[in-house]
Amino acid sequence: MVGLACTVSCRGNDARQRESSAAVLRVGVPGLSPTNPSAGLRQLAQILSVEGLARLAEDGRPEPSLAENWTPVDNGRSYLVHLKPRVTFHDGSPLTASAVAEVLPKSVREFFGPIADDIEQVSAVDARTVDVKFRRPSPFLFEALEAGIRKPGTRLIGTGPFVTVENSNSELRANGDYYAGRPTISEIDVENFPAVRSAWAKLLRNELDMLWEVGPDALSSLEHSANVAVFTFTRRYQYVLGLNTSSGPLRAATVRRALNMAIDRTRLVTSALNGHGVPSSSPIWPRYWALDQAQNANNRYDPAQAAQLLGASHLPSTKRAALKFTLLIMSDAVYERIALEVKRQMEAVGAEVEIQAAPPDRLFEAVQHGRFDAVLMDAVSGPTMMRVYGYWRTKMPGNPGSFGNNAVDEAFDAVRSAGTESSYRMAVANLVETFANDPPGIFLAWSVRARAISKRFDVQGEEGRDVLSTLRFWKPTGVQRQASRN
Repeated sequence: MVGLACTVSCRGNDARQRESSAAVLRVGVPGLSPTNPSAGLRQLAQILSVEGLARLAEDGRPEPSLAENWTPVDNGRSYLVHLKPRVTFHDGSPLTASAVAEVLPKSVREFFGPIADDIEQVSAVDARTVDVKFRRPSPFLFEALEAGIRKPGTRLIGTGPFVTVENSNSELRANGDYYAGRPTISEIDVENFPAVRSAWAKLLRNELDMLWEVGPDALSSLEHSANVAVFTFTRRYQYVLGLNTSSGPLRAATVRRALNMAIDRTRLVTSALNGHGVPSSSPIWPRYWALDQAQNANNRYDPAQAAQLLGASHLPSTKRAALKFTLLIMSDAVYERIALEVKRQMEAVGAEVEIQAAPPDRLFEAVQHGRFDAVLMDAVSGPTMMRVYGYWRTKMPGNPGSFGNNAVDEAFDAVRSAGTESSYRMAVANLVETFANDPPGIFLAWSVRARAISKRFDVQGEEGRDVLSTLRFWKPTGVQRQASRN
């Protein structure tokens, strides 16, 4: 009897292990590029297969990831980064301090361009300790530890819980040797869709398990499904009107300040985004640790003052409205609603806006060559200052069209050179004020999106984070969890 009980128990365990190892997550990605590294299929692959020494907390501070911990040296000019033990790349080779020292400067340059010049040296102290030395102490530069670590000489071999299948843009497999425990899901299959509606229909037919990202148009309808769990999150992107400060109608800082005052962000979120957004007034992530929250809350909405400024600086006394400019947008329902709401609010203060829709390639070309007045964008802006710097400082590789100006550049450089937390907070406050006084853009709203996941999977979210951060723990309902939480 004992032997029979053992046999039955062992067979049951084997069956559960086979069921767990066969768990496949089918992901639908609506309307996103299969090749763009910042969106869609490749973005999903990078999130799940590549890790950095640090990951970012919701307040933008780096916290250990591949690093077990770190020790500041010389008042923060250097950091001794201690690597977690038993970490291997996807090909089985060990993550060593010498490998990190070789790849980190290149990775920082790939992610953040010339900011890599502020890293003086990266060297291996011993097998698991890396010395990262900056040219000066800087809270700003410390954010560079989030840069992804890939095996030297490769672009696909990382350390993450999932492995990109070679020559495939649509398949990932579990990393069986993942240092924190093998994921319960053994395979992720990704299918691209032209629109959310077609992916949603497949999800309802149990032919998909997850919608990658759901925008404001579909979010309200998904929240009422009995078979789908919806996990919302505030994206680290925001809708913003990029302004061409070399364009005649928008050259004067007074005009651009007035246009900023003309926008009621709360009303825009309600009317154009169905309430799925967070009003914004600066490029800084609203939870950023160095941001003065009282200063950030002041979005300066004042239509009467806006009309007065436009009248005093721009409008002849015989005309009610003489400021005219063109707003470029992508052909998309959400962009169109945002643009129409902006147009209505601008007209109330005496500014006439002509909306022009264009395909993404034509829009990008116009922005790149300065052939525009204003453009509606979905701009990366958080959660760190380094990402904001890369987008809005002129001549940075991530700046899509020389947005910014000399005043903003000087404020950014003060942030970059601040050596203490107190001086850094002051520099960030000055940057926010500079964006308000000489604005290169009109910051509208942080976008709220969702992951829609079939209730066939047991999903536990992590407070304050995108639910993808726990994906390696997801399991089909009723299957025992196999991964550890190390």
